[in-house]
Amino acid sequence: MNKRRPIKGSQTPTPTPTPLDPNDLAPECIKVDKVYDWVFFSNQYENKNFIPDEHCRKEVSEALEAGIDIDLKCFPADPEDVECRAKILEHGNPGRVSIVWTVPVRVKIFKKKKKICSFTVRTQFDDEVMLCVPEGIKDKHIHCKATDVQCRSQGPLMGPDPFGPMIPVRVLLCKDVQVEFPVKLEVLGKFCFPRPNDIPIPNGLECPLDAFEFPPQCDFFPVDNCECQATALARNEETFATFGTNGTIVTGTSTLEAEICQECALADSRFTYSFTDTDEDGNGPTPTPSPDFSFTLDPTTIEEVVCNTEVGSLSVFGEGERSFNGTPEHVFYELRIFSDPAGFQLILRNTAGAVVFDSGIVDALVRYDECDTFADLLNNNNGNGNG
Repeated sequence: MNKRRPIKGSQTPTPTPTPLDPNDLAPECIKVDKVYDWVFFSNQYENKNFIPDEHCRKEVSEALEAGIDIDLKCFPADPEDVECRAKILEHGNPGRVSIVWTVPVRVKIFKKKKKICSFTVRTQFDDEVMLCVPEGIKDKHIHCKATDVQCRSQGPLMGPDPFGPMIPVRVLLCKDVQVEFPVKLEVLGKFCFPRPNDIPIPNGLECPLDAFEFPPQCDFFPVDNCECQATALARNEETFATFGTNGTIVTGTSTLEAEICQECALADSRFTYSFTDTDEDGNGPTPTPSPDFSFTLDPTTIEEVVCNTEVGSLSVFGEGERSFNGTPEHVFYELRIFSDPAGFQLILRNTAGAVVFDSGIVDALVRYDECDTFADLLNNNNGNGNG
């Protein structure tokens, strides 16, 4: 509860205080386009296109038959000029959606570095995407757009008559697809609104409320924000690691570059790790050559981040491929990052769940911070209201 403080002290003459304009958080109903799903992906496509200009087609054919080099240059379209059309094939959680993209690409043909013709190729590509499209979502609610277009074209290919030489055009298309549906949501807001129309006109009729039901949200979007974030950097830091289920101790160095939950989003996470074995004669008294325990870890998934805000640490869980003795091995990892004292620990388990590597605590440069989440906002608001 906000406290209103009166003006203190004596004034002559007694002034009239300027009234306060409170703007406290309060529940409000807003109409918005709710995002049911949102994906970003890219694909490369290649089409072979004939030369539309008959004179140019003939000149290219004669040049190729004479062994004269023909050069091509393509110029990608502005992303705003890319057309897309989405069609729902099957509703579901997730459901199947077909998207057709039409990309205009400008092509110029040169013979002996002299342009002989240019034309626009309109290439079409199609995708099938699994999206959150519950019943009630229609084709018009799927918004697709291109964010970037790149193209490349190599020399023409000799094609059969009457088409003549074919022009191969490879297009890289970066795509953004969102599923949006207009809904009314109750939120915490600070804007004023007109009074409700709460004076009824008696007529004996009632409006059914089923018109205000919206499609249910799918359970895989949006993803939860991280509760904390961290970066860690270690370059050739001394490591006393434990290998295998028999607990072999190996001395080496660790190199780690980690960015976990950048912008407080799990999707914006990455890390790389490598271990270099520096033992020369093994752990036994006999100076015999020991196996090389060096390896690199390539994470293939980053599935979960667990935060311990009391001590300022986080743990990252996922799967990856360990390249060990030239042989890839599928492992499950747990990466722990500590802020005080600054360091990290990497634990790898095999598919049976047994620990096959433990780096122990390794020194690192660490930055750690907590993320503000919606739960924090609600808790703070409830705390202020109870004060």
